[in-house]
Amino acid sequence: MKRLGFLLLSLLVGLFLLVMLGGCSAPERTQSLDEQAREIYRSLMCPICQGQTIEQSQSEVSAQMRAIVREKLEQGETKEEILQFFVERYGEGVLAAPVKSGFSLIAWLAPITGIVIGGIILWFTIRKWPGRGNESSPVTQTSDITGDEKYRKRLEKELKDFGEGGFR
Repeated sequence: MKRLGFLLLSLLVGLFLLVMLGGCSAPERTQSLDEQAREIYRSLMCPICQGQTIEQSQSEVSAQMRAIVREKLEQGETKEEILQFFVERYGEGVLAAPVKSGFSLIAWLAPITGIVIGGIILWFTIRKWPGRGNESSPVTQTSDITGDEKYRKRLEKELKDFGEGGFR
């Protein structure tokens, strides 16, 4: 008899926990739906407002687009399906980020290519930089010695001429 009471009590506690956990999952689903909606709002540009996503825009068109996004999410459509719906309706300009294919691929690859080319140019420039340390080229050393030698000979000649003439 005690076992039956314990079993019945366990079933009631389990059922209570199941109901409580089931009730908690509904707001999580709604919150998840809200997060998905905001992510899509940030991915779509307002067709009327320049440079604003439908999340930022206060126009009537943006409000209608937000309602459509929310409705489609509640119907179970994916982000890609919803974005494709708006691309078919407004064109690729409605997307906040350019498509990563075709001519739009240049918008994604140009910055990376520019950084790589700039790095290569910088590397070659630094390698050819004059006075990169204590190294001196043999040509510079030879010309310095020749220049020093000419200066010393001229100085000796002028001192000799000055010494013979004296102070006057």
